[in-house]
Amino acid sequence: MLRLLTLVTLAACSDPGPSTLGDPLDDPQLPPRGSVDITTWIASGHYLDWVCEDAPHAGRSPSPHGRNRICSNDALTTSTGTGPFSVGSAAVKEIYDGDRISIHAVYRKVKDGEGGDTWYWFEGTADDVIANGEGDSTCVGCHSGAPRDFVFTPNIE
Repeated sequence: MLRLLTLVTLAACSDPGPSTLGDPLDDPQLPPRGSVDITTWIASGHYLDWVCEDAPHAGRSPSPHGRNRICSNDALTTSTGTGPFSVGSAAVKEIYDGDRISIHAVYRKVKDGEGGDTWYWFEGTADDVIANGEGDSTCVGCHSGAPRDFVFTPNIE
């Protein structure tokens, strides 16, 4: 019981991250950083023109997300090799509750190099932010087991 109370208290006190960092909202290939800006950008539907999986599917291990569908931008889908992805690589994961999208998870490469802190991570909605920031530990823990540079995205050539 004490552990549950501690976790609830930590979640209630956690920093939701920045709401905006001044990134452009009209770039169809690059999601902006910040909880307000990214949810505005997602609502515009830019990512729907990316390479998207055909349909939602069960989450891949070790994903905690449940049913989802991933869309990847041009920089991510055209990346070849085994090293770090290029700055600007990004993906949007639609996470489903039944037949409707309930939240989105986004990752965007923001710095050269390899590591969870070279990515911006967002998960949530405009009203409920779960992860929001560079190197966000909510995402980095699971993504550290990815086959390449913290990415499990299947849409890579």
